[in-house]
Amino acid sequence: MIPFARIAALASALFPLLASAQFSPPPLLFSGMDGEHLLDDGTLLPFWGYGYVADGFMTLPGPFLAYEAGGNYLLSFVNDSPEGHTIHLHGLDVNQSNDGVPSTSFTVMPNAEASYAFAANHPGTYLYHCHVTTTLHLTMGMYGMLLVTRSDGTLWEGGPAYDRDVPLLFSDLDRSVNEAPTAAYPFHTIRPDYFMVNGLSGASLSDSESVAAAVAGERVALRLGSMAYAQVTCRFPSEWHAEVVMSDGRPLPVALSVEELVLYPGERYSVLIDAPEETGTTMEVDYISMVSGALESTQTVALNTTLTSVNAPMARPQLMAFPNPATERIHAALPAGRWSVFNALGAVQASGVAVEGTWNIPVNDWPPGLYTLRHESGATARFVVR
Repeated sequence: MIPFARIAALASALFPLLASAQFSPPPLLFSGMDGEHLLDDGTLLPFWGYGYVADGFMTLPGPFLAYEAGGNYLLSFVNDSPEGHTIHLHGLDVNQSNDGVPSTSFTVMPNAEASYAFAANHPGTYLYHCHVTTTLHLTMGMYGMLLVTRSDGTLWEGGPAYDRDVPLLFSDLDRSVNEAPTAAYPFHTIRPDYFMVNGLSGASLSDSESVAAAVAGERVALRLGSMAYAQVTCRFPSEWHAEVVMSDGRPLPVALSVEELVLYPGERYSVLIDAPEETGTTMEVDYISMVSGALESTQTVALNTTLTSVNAPMARPQLMAFPNPATERIHAALPAGRWSVFNALGAVQASGVAVEGTWNIPVNDWPPGLYTLRHESGATARFVVR
C-alpha cells in the first residue's frame, strides 16, 4: 500500500499548481467487486462499485461527494478488489496525471491506495467513475456524483441564491452483464434493461420520500447527471417553474425556462425549481435507447414538500452499522426516531423506536443474507448476516 504522505509528495511534484496548497482531509473510499444491489423486484444483483471505508459497504451509485469551492483537495481510495481500478473526475479541472485514465495517469492495483489531486475552482455538478475498461466497469456500477458548492448559498459568484441541493443521478445496467461480467464481450452489445435514479427504480423510487425533499416555497437546485447508456429526458411539471442555469459545471449566459430537458451520457445540468406547497408533484424521466430510439423506461421522481423545516439529505444518507458481516448482533448509530430492518425481499425483519445513540440489534437467529436498516429520515445502511 502506498503511504498517504508519499502520495501527497508525488501530487506536489506532478501538480505544481497545488504544490503549496493546504489539502483538506479526504473522504477515504474503497473500490470493490463483490457488492449486491437490491432491485425493485427483490432480486439481489451483483455489482462493482465504491464505498466509504468507514462504512464498510459499497453503494450503487457510489457515495455522493461534496466539496467547497475554492479549495484544493485529494480524493483517496484503496482498491480492495482483485482487479485494477481508477477514479476519473469527470468534468473537474485536473491535470493529465490526475485524470484517472490508465494510459496517461495510473491504475490503482489490488491492495494499493492512491490519491487524485484537484482544485475545486468552479462550483457545479460533476461525476466520477472508473476508467479501466470503461464500458464494462460503468455498467457494473463504478460511478458516482460530485458537487462543488459555495458556502454563501449561491450557485456561483454573483449567481442566483438557492436553499437546497437535490442531486439526481440517472443510470442503467444490463442485468445479464452484472450476473456474468466475464461473458460481456463484445461490449458494444451491452443493452441496459434496468433503469435507475440514485440507484432506485420502479416503486422503490416513486414511493421514496428521501430522493427529492424540500420545504414549500424553497428555491431548489436539482443537480442532474447522467451515467446512463440511454438518452435521458426529464419532464418537469409546470408548477416547478424549472430553469436551466448551469451546464457541465459552468453557468449559462441566460437562464433557460424548460418543461423538458435532454441529457446524453456524461452530461450534467443544474436546474432551479420552486418547491410547491402541494407535496408529491412528480418529474417523469424517460430512458430512450441510443441504438433504436425506442422508449425503454419511464421512472417517476416525486418532490416531497413540507410546510416546515425538513432535513433533506443529499441522497440516501447512510447510517453506521457494524460489524459487517455480522453473526451475533449489529451495532447501529441511530438518530432519534423510528427504524426498520428489511430483508432482501423487502419484508420487515425488525423495527423499533430509537433514542439517539448506538443500538444493539440481535441477528443471531436471522436467516443469512443481505439486510437494509432504514431510519424514518430516509437514512439507510446495508449489512450482511452470515
